[in-house]
Amino acid sequence: MMTRILLFLFIQSSLVASSQTDVQQSFDSLAICEQVDASSDSLFKNKLIPSTYQYAVKHALSYFPELDGKHIKFKETKISTTLNARPTLGSLLFRSKNNRRYVVRINNTEKDSMVTVNEVPFQAQIGLFGHEFCHFIDYQERDLFQVVKRLFDYTSIKKKANFEKEIDHMTIERGLGWELYEWSIFIQAKSDASEKYKAFKREIYLEPSEIVEIISNKGN
Repeated sequence: MMTRILLFLFIQSSLVASSQTDVQQSFDSLAICEQVDASSDSLFKNKLIPSTYQYAVKHALSYFPELDGKHIKFKETKISTTLNARPTLGSLLFRSKNNRRYVVRINNTEKDSMVTVNEVPFQAQIGLFGHEFCHFIDYQERDLFQVVKRLFDYTSIKKKANFEKEIDHMTIERGLGWELYEWSIFIQAKSDASEKYKAFKREIYLEPSEIVEIISNKGN
């Protein structure tokens, strides 16, 4: 009986590994860059995007037609995580939810055990930005008080984890599951992040194995 169980687990792990390899081989960063270059500039209207990340950002944005024409500013600054995203305070207070403006803050601090976007592989960058754009989709559906409640949820580890895993699920539903997987596996297995930071990521966000399972169940 134990032999059968071990054989089953081996076959399952082999299938997952094979699936991941196929996706890796099909990812063509050059083709994506050419596709972005050929895209109409109107698709990225009102977006202030740093040239360093323009291809990853623009490709990720192509999965979010609801954000066409929305004002999004990408700001490099000193923060305690790789990046974060939120509505601007002024637009949250004085604009309707359909006309809000958003900011993505990108950490530019070179510090031991802190992961910066410029060291993240291209495919993983797409997954990372895609996750943040899902936050914007979530905010667009909420009024002022609901957004404030979301922000208060961040004071609770349990509620924050529920929220961020919900956003991870949204990212996968958008078709960026493998990109999100690459971001997650980079943090856990390939980055120089501290063990404390990795443990925090495992607690708050979906783990690589969970992402693979969800993708497999979707048949993507």
